[in-house]
Amino acid sequence: MPFFDAEGSPIWKHVMKIREHKFHFLSTNVYQSSKYGGGAYSANHLVYEMDYKGFGLFVNISPSFGNGINKKIEERGFSSLPTADDLERDVKDINEKGREYLLEAFVKLSHRNAELIAGLVDATAFFDTNNFANDEVAQFMNTDLVNNPLSLLPSYNLGMILNFNYGIFRFSAAAIEGEPDTETVYLLEGGISEEDYNLSLHYFHDPSDEIKGVGISGDYSLGNLGFFFRYGTNSSDEYEYFISGGIVYNLGKHTVGVGVAHRKGDESEDVNVGEVYYKYNLLDNLHLTLDYQYIDEIEDTYAIGMRLHFEY
Repeated sequence: MPFFDAEGSPIWKHVMKIREHKFHFLSTNVYQSSKYGGGAYSANHLVYEMDYKGFGLFVNISPSFGNGINKKIEERGFSSLPTADDLERDVKDINEKGREYLLEAFVKLSHRNAELIAGLVDATAFFDTNNFANDEVAQFMNTDLVNNPLSLLPSYNLGMILNFNYGIFRFSAAAIEGEPDTETVYLLEGGISEEDYNLSLHYFHDPSDEIKGVGISGDYSLGNLGFFFRYGTNSSDEYEYFISGGIVYNLGKHTVGVGVAHRKGDESEDVNVGEVYYKYNLLDNLHLTLDYQYIDEIEDTYAIGMRLHFEY
């Protein structure tokens, strides 16, 4: 049994919802437009997940096509991007390792309240998680509303993660290979999880650059309403702190989300983000989303988008 069914990265969460299958297919097709032009992408995932008597295996292959408008936004100096999804450029030469399409491949060993994971892992599946702002294929799309941008959370690199839970309390520790120019990144997180709320605090350390920092993530459910917030800071001089928050209203097939994020600049300029989305469930495994984003960084701009997501 996985420890964090309600949380984790988009792929992990969606696979855990439909565990009667060992093979899964997810496809997210998006068109976005801004004053710099438009672009489309199709982010696809072929996933194999197996869990048998304390031994598990998870493989995530992503044959994605197109790069949307992220590159156009980046070329103008923005670091807050309109989508946090795995684009074509992200799944080719992954982290400059020469690997293509294979994002995750790890084994799990579980015993009672402990779980050990080793292989190609995604730190965002276990750290800085959130029930309402952690899923770019079904919730907010902007990078500042999916994860804490001031935290170092390596994705798709070799690493080892230890998870432990006791009642409502949970603890995670990890050592994961960093980017090509960094050493191993170390992470610790402690939190509490109940049916209607989650709260966690994580710490990270990159010895190569001597960057350290902390992040807080929380969410609370009240009937059809969901509330979320994040806070983060690190030892670099780029930003003083990061904060985000928002509200999600769910009514059957309809979901509306409103979120805002702010990075307080130190050596860099302030960054402000606002996003509103409306999602309609066409079928149990098919939904359509209309999305609007406001991004104020180098200058202010916008991104309007449409997202169609299917999973099996």
